[in-house]
Amino acid sequence: MGFFYICYTSALFLFIAFSKGDSTEIIGGKKAKAHSRPYMAFFTGSDNCGGTLIKTNWVLTAAHCKVDDKSVVILGANYWKQYEREQQRFSVSKILKYPGFQSRTLSNDFQLIQLDRHAKLGPFVSVFPFPKSTDDMKENTQCNTAGWGYTVPNVPPNVPQLSRYLRETNLTIIDRASCRSEYRKQNIKALITENMLCAKPVEDRRDDACMGDSGGPLICENQLRGIVSYGDSTCSSKVPTVYTRLTSKYVKWIEAKIAAF
Repeated sequence: MGFFYICYTSALFLFIAFSKGDSTEIIGGKKAKAHSRPYMAFFTGSDNCGGTLIKTNWVLTAAHCKVDDKSVVILGANYWKQYEREQQRFSVSKILKYPGFQSRTLSNDFQLIQLDRHAKLGPFVSVFPFPKSTDDMKENTQCNTAGWGYTVPNVPPNVPQLSRYLRETNLTIIDRASCRSEYRKQNIKALITENMLCAKPVEDRRDDACMGDSGGPLICENQLRGIVSYGDSTCSSKVPTVYTRLTSKYVKWIEAKIAAF
């Protein structure tokens, strides 16, 4: 059994997975159509996390995800635990954390991972381009996310269930003031900045991201707008999930780093 990285209060945990090769998944939601999200990446190794293929040899994920030379990056997966002919597996060549990343507050929570070779693009593996707009997201904007994270909230008497298949769920953007208020109600100290987005389940459902979904994409209006960052340790949807927002500053940094290597 692995462990969870504890953030700066006992109630707030990062959405990272169990170690020793176990995965995690979306709470609720639905099973994604096989290979319908060909940009999805999955990290196995020291941590299990999600990611997004943004160039043929670069994956964007959360900075708090522990990626190292033991990590394997899987593209084209549906049932990641076993070999699928559509899958492509990679080693990690380079790790570029955003220099402003703060592990205690999860500010600037993203990193770039360079693969050991270029992916072969096709119907099962493709890149997700940067957003055409980096403007802030309006409240009630409809979004979605996907991942291989926990399938049930991590609260008694539930035993965390690990996903074999990719799952997805729809979400709604919530304004930051309301987001902060929801965290305060649960006595959770959370820093929520303009560089972050909050999203909650649609119509008070329990569908949401959970541990192991970290690093996965937040897609709004068919654009990549965020990265799964953190939330309540129970994954019970009592508080909105927080995402790193792809700001103009972040996008410029990412583009510059990719161009330099």
